Amino acid sequence: MDHVPELNEAFRQALLETIPCAVVILDARRRIVYWNRSAEELTGYPAGEMLGQSCDTIAVQSADRQDPEVIEAMCPFREQADGAHEQCRILRKDGTELPVVRIARTVTDASGTLLGAIQAIVDVSVIERSTQEIRRLRREVARTGRYGQILGASERMRSLFEMMELVADTDASVVIEGETGTGKELVARTLHAQGARGKGPFVAVHCAALPETLLEAELFGHVRGAFTGAVADRPGRFEEAVGGTIFLDEVSEVPLSAQVKLLRVLQEREVTRVGENAPRSVDVRVLAASNRDLAGEVAAGRFREDLYYRLRVVALRVPPLRSRREDIPDLVAHFLDRYNRKYQRHVEGLEPAAMQRLLRSDWPGNVRQLEHAIEHAFAVSPRTATVLAASALPADVQQASPPGPSHGRRSTPPADERDQVEQALRQAGGNKSQAARILGLTRMGLYKKIKRLGLTDPQA
Repeated sequence: MDHVPELNEAFRQALLETIPCAVVILDARRRIVYWNRSAEELTGYPAGEMLGQSCDTIAVQSADRQDPEVIEAMCPFREQADGAHEQCRILRKDGTELPVVRIARTVTDASGTLLGAIQAIVDVSVIERSTQEIRRLRREVARTGRYGQILGASERMRSLFEMMELVADTDASVVIEGETGTGKELVARTLHAQGARGKGPFVAVHCAALPETLLEAELFGHVRGAFTGAVADRPGRFEEAVGGTIFLDEVSEVPLSAQVKLLRVLQEREVTRVGENAPRSVDVRVLAASNRDLAGEVAAGRFREDLYYRLRVVALRVPPLRSRREDIPDLVAHFLDRYNRKYQRHVEGLEPAAMQRLLRSDWPGNVRQLEHAIEHAFAVSPRTATVLAASALPADVQQASPPGPSHGRRSTPPADERDQVEQALRQAGGNKSQAARILGLTRMGLYKKIKRLGLTDPQA
């Protein structure tokens, strides 16, 4: 037992020398009194050069530029530094920069007297390189026609994906505008999933579905007895979204009386439950959507201008399906896969006339209407059908007028099935996935057709 204090000290010393992060200890005079082996390896400065130096030396090395405010902000002795967690870059002895996370805390004795401070500096260069690689891959995937769960290889969709990639990792409020059925909520969910808050909750609020009398309680919560039927305390949707994202769908339908309170939440990042006086802090990202032109609603006096600009830090416009018809074959293949799984079917694709009907339609209901058309065709087709006929499509789609110029990647198919497949393969440069989309087939459906037609060399 007599050796326990010495043993504990030995273990503490061994711990400081073996943990894989730089540890720096400062005395009350702000001088470096300890510089472990990992600090030497991380910075390139040996302990002999750093012991006795002022803590300003670390701050200057850690700052991107020698700005007095930046240096002061990194001082481990400032009051706010207890438990400070900051990402920055350090300048190593050889002149190279290294991304790090710095954690600092002051140390006092039992009476509150300052003894000094301790800093831990962690190399995050591998994480930074991985993050950059993930972003590069996201951009590459977006260029091939997919971002998260959103499909679309058209120029308009690629532009949307590029903007989404830029804003996904920020906390900026975003207004997503587009017609009904274009996929505004899917855009919001993708922004959330691809961003830093992706592991937090995603809370969708459909504002148009809530009566004015319940909207405030739904958004901000209420306490027991606040109104008739409030039998218990209940957090609002903003509180449920803390650490994540709240999505206000059809935000243009929020009445003016509630818009004032919503504006206050966005400004102060606090909510006050109905029947309660004390505000509660909420750390959330706000995304909103509308199928109305919000600028027009502001001009008409139906939407507050100050709220509009609070929400619309970034604006994203989801294009209607009729303006990106070339994406229809991709979407059809996606929905075929979905409903094959749902209904345990083996539909390989659409007959050419059916695809032409889809390409001709103006799709007032956009992607949602296209999905319903495919599900309708599944529902009314025999379970043994491997190809969906034009007659299985809804009546409004069957009656679509012929298009003017050719739409999308698909031209009028040849009458002969073999010629049709060969032409699609040539048009796709031998890429079977692309050829399947041109033909309105699943990839497996194309393989089966190639085998059945005896096309051993499809590119020939």
